[in-house]
Amino acid sequence: MLGRRCLLSAAAAAVGAGLGCREAATADAVRLICGFGAGNPTDTCAQLIQDGWAAALDEPVLFDYAIGEAGLVAAREVIDAKPDGRTLLLAEILNLVMHDARGADLLARLTPIAKVTRGLSTAIVTSEYSELTDWQSLVAVAGKRRLTAATTGPLSPVGIGLAVAQRRMNLAFDLQQVGSTTEAADLVRTRRADLAAVETRLALLHNASNNPKFRIITTFGARRSRELPQVPTFAEITGDRRLAYTISYGVFAPARTEPAVAARLTAALMGIRGDDDMHVQARLAAIPLQIDGAAAILQTIARDRRVAEDLTA
Repeated sequence: MLGRRCLLSAAAAAVGAGLGCREAATADAVRLICGFGAGNPTDTCAQLIQDGWAAALDEPVLFDYAIGEAGLVAAREVIDAKPDGRTLLLAEILNLVMHDARGADLLARLTPIAKVTRGLSTAIVTSEYSELTDWQSLVAVAGKRRLTAATTGPLSPVGIGLAVAQRRMNLAFDLQQVGSTTEAADLVRTRRADLAAVETRLALLHNASNNPKFRIITTFGARRSRELPQVPTFAEITGDRRLAYTISYGVFAPARTEPAVAARLTAALMGIRGDDDMHVQARLAAIPLQIDGAAAILQTIARDRRVAEDLTA
């Protein structure tokens, strides 16, 4: 129960450094590949489901990182893996859709196993000591000097909001691309970047227990965050509801995986849906954990394709 114990004790405090409880992968384990670094919801989701899924499968489930090209490296590693159910991808569904919109052809070469979360919103944050106090001041300062923005990349689901903000509001930032939103947040915390695109949950977890605080300028969900009723959504700022989006996470196998193998993986995950301990830890980590079958991934892909069209229009 290593992954779970670490998550339970460190969820709120680990935002700045990642949860740091990854075990080394072994040849006989099911490998769950994450395309973004420690502290990103991909590896947090992996830790949440790791122990219960391993118990349900009666074999080890370990996770690893394959970081690069805004998630492409991880997706390609799984696509090229032997389709035996031993190498799987835990990914942001919108990330795969965005890459496909640019010709990557990822989803056709992956088999959906299970969706593991509801939608998470993203945000643009600054330091509480920054002169950027709200969206209006951000625009005003950006008109006087070039702002530095930390991002996981304009193709990543978190970074796409920042890219859209630049395009729709005629802004130009000096982008500092990093491997995880934890790194992006740290650049803002240490005043090495003026602003950053991060998951809203990361900013909230940080503000609950750390100083200096993050100032949350805007979020990209369809509605204002329940915890941030005073913070406008980007859709409100622009008056364009099509620019609202959230990020969901799912597990995938290579496309040639035998249906019986995929069904076994799905059934094992569905079997831990009611694990109370897992859900307690998910709440501590501010992850809206909800395990659903492969059909839920297909529905999310269809929705995210519509979102991608709006975001890239």
